[in-house]
Amino acid sequence: MFVDPSHVLNSIGVNGLLAFANGRFAIGYDAQQITEDDLNLALTATPETDLQTTVANWFKTAAANVNNTIFGYVASYELTPAEIDSSPLRGIAAELMRYELCNNDSDDSILARRKNAMQELDKIAKGVIQVKASTPASHGPVRTAAPGSQFNWQAY
Repeated sequence: MFVDPSHVLNSIGVNGLLAFANGRFAIGYDAQQITEDDLNLALTATPETDLQTTVANWFKTAAANVNNTIFGYVASYELTPAEIDSSPLRGIAAELMRYELCNNDSDDSILARRKNAMQELDKIAKGVIQVKASTPASHGPVRTAAPGSQFNWQAY
């Protein structure tokens, strides 16, 4: 919903994702390096190898965590895909994905990015940052009443 694999690839960068993936999975696959083709197939197409399937599952798990986190903050809004695309939610999702996918979650720069993204989500939940134009509330039909004056309208 909020996480788009191509946006994450563009935001974090292929080299960054490769570093995260190789740091996480190279030991388990006998030091087999994940290539750019493996990463692209795993995230944007159908995985063909066990390594690509593992990378795809790793990404899907992180995406589910990020989507659930963001949805918890914006559940009161009924957002369309176009409204999500035009809001800061895709960028926030990319920053949260960086934290979810990294293999060193104590890195100060990644922690600072996550903290900033969570602060933005908090502002969105409080209404400080608007992600959707508010719709005016209707109070029912307009009622009219006779004018409340003492003027003699019939004699006029």
